[in-house]
Amino acid sequence: MNKQAGFTLLEVMIAVTVFALIAISVSQATSVAVDNQIHLEQKLLACWIAENETTIMRSEGWDSIKKGSKELEYANQKWLIKKAVKDKKSFSGIPIPLDIREVEISVSLEESPESPLFTLTSFMAKDDA
Repeated sequence: MNKQAGFTLLEVMIAVTVFALIAISVSQATSVAVDNQIHLEQKLLACWIAENETTIMRSEGWDSIKKGSKELEYANQKWLIKKAVKDKKSFSGIPIPLDIREVEISVSLEESPESPLFTLTSFMAKDDA
């Protein structure tokens, strides 16, 4: 009797299906991990940009603390920096005897300016107060 050893076509099809499902799962998990890594990298860069902008404003003095926006190229990406400034006369109803400004710096990618990746709020006092 001549009996051949090997897999039937059905067994091969089942094995290929199982391997395809595993490959799809691994591919999706990898895609999600890469997307998360890119998003975290962009948030970190936006944080650095906002902190740098705050340092620049502090070093330039009281007159440089004003609202506005500007574009910046950093880490091979184009960024949009928006600054909102308002004078603070009190905190929680308690009057402040100093000239203080609340500065909110929002950093977003240029292609999505309405979705800031990072917003930094700081308070700056006039030096000669």
